[in-house]
Formats: sequence, C-alpha cells, structure tokens
Amino acid sequence: MVRNITNLPLKDEKDILEFIEHEEWGLALETICSVIEQEDITIDKDIFSKIEEAGIYMEMDKSLWEGISKQIR
Repeated sequence: MVRNITNLPLKDEKDILEFIEHEEWGLALETICSVIEQEDITIDKDIFSKIEEAGIYMEMDKSLWEGISKQIR
C-alpha cells in the first residue's frame, strides 16, 4: 500500500517501511495518515479503503483516517 501512494516524500516512505519492518503497525498507519494530510497528497478510493480497513482491524480511532477523506480524488 505504501508504495502505491504517489508523492509520498522518500524520507517518510522510508520511515513507514521501517515501522512496518519492526511490526509497529499503528505507528506506520498514523504516519501514513499524517503525511497524506500534511503534504496534501491525493489518494484514490482504493488506498483510502485499505487505510480504513487497517485502522478498523487495529481498533484505532476512526478520526485518524476520516481526516484524510478529503484527499480522495
């Protein structure tokens, strides 16, 4: 999923992949959402759905991904 997000800054992509490698799933998802919002990165509905699905599965607060819903194009 991370590699499918266009315009993701390389440093952030590297950090996210490192979080995933160390099984820091929640931190990875929080970072993905934060970067998408802060960098004003557009995403498609499929990426958003995967982020939402992961967040629900990990029982995270839905406000995490609801904030990036405006980035869907």
